[in-house]
Amino acid sequence: MKRTIMFSVIAVIMAGVIWCSWGFVWSNQNQQTSATSVRGWESWEKNKLIAHALGGVDGAKYTNSYEAFITNYNRGYRLFEVDLVQTADGELAARHGWSHRLQPDLAVHGGRNVTTLQFANSLIMGRFHPLTMPDILRLMQQYRDFDLVLDTKVGSKEQVQQLFTQLVNEAQRTDPALLNRMIPEIFSPEMYDTVMGIYPFPNKMYSLYKTGASANSIVEFARDNHLSAVAMPAYRAVINPNLVPALNKLGVKSYVHTVNNRLVMQLLNSFGVHGFYTDQERSPEELLVAGSFSGQLEFPAYIRSGLASISNIVMKVRNYG
Repeated sequence: MKRTIMFSVIAVIMAGVIWCSWGFVWSNQNQQTSATSVRGWESWEKNKLIAHALGGVDGAKYTNSYEAFITNYNRGYRLFEVDLVQTADGELAARHGWSHRLQPDLAVHGGRNVTTLQFANSLIMGRFHPLTMPDILRLMQQYRDFDLVLDTKVGSKEQVQQLFTQLVNEAQRTDPALLNRMIPEIFSPEMYDTVMGIYPFPNKMYSLYKTGASANSIVEFARDNHLSAVAMPAYRAVINPNLVPALNKLGVKSYVHTVNNRLVMQLLNSFGVHGFYTDQERSPEELLVAGSFSGQLEFPAYIRSGLASISNIVMKVRNYG
């Protein structure tokens, strides 16, 4: 089964290479306009790039740090993704997980048994300052023109309830309007019901990296719940070649993660993908050069990039399977 999937992925990628070499792209003129922003100004989906884990900084990824935010805000990013976990005392911390790599001095506390104070007093990689939820809310008050995608590292319904109850309570104490700039990643219909029961977030994104849902069910869920965006790993856009076009017909934007190669962005854009999570330490303008996503790709360069990406995509397919 896995071998069949591998060959299918390679075949689809090579077909994409040929299509792009002929100048074929999905027609953007047939795409419907996405949902109007409930906030009264231009929708957050205007941003094609999302700074992953608050963005790359000084050669480091996944830091979710103050320096990552400031650096990438100054680069021009206005849509950020942050990872949130709960500390041992129930507070929220910006961390991708409790592995020892980012804050090795916390290893003595046994992984998840880290308090908020211990987390806040430990530099990430010895040089970056960590962020707690109050820190993030202060940044949202100080910098009022960015939006925040929330990747919550929780599993059970009880954990979802605890985390989002804590998040909503803190935001409401600080400034309830900040909740309109938060975009929770929703991982399942059950999570959608739980989160929306706690607070009716006007902006949310269906995220596929934890689900094996079929393309049809994904499209139906997005349609029935009036979602304006779906996030997915790169391989989902490849092994389900009709998923992105079907979402586009609904006016639902597709964001793919995590893409750090501009030519791969061009390939996926030619399939109809709207935007990308990225760790690249370049401005959105540099990555999205005017017109670079609308024309014919240069064939030899594209082949080299596409073939270099196959092994990475196949590994993700194996993990998914």
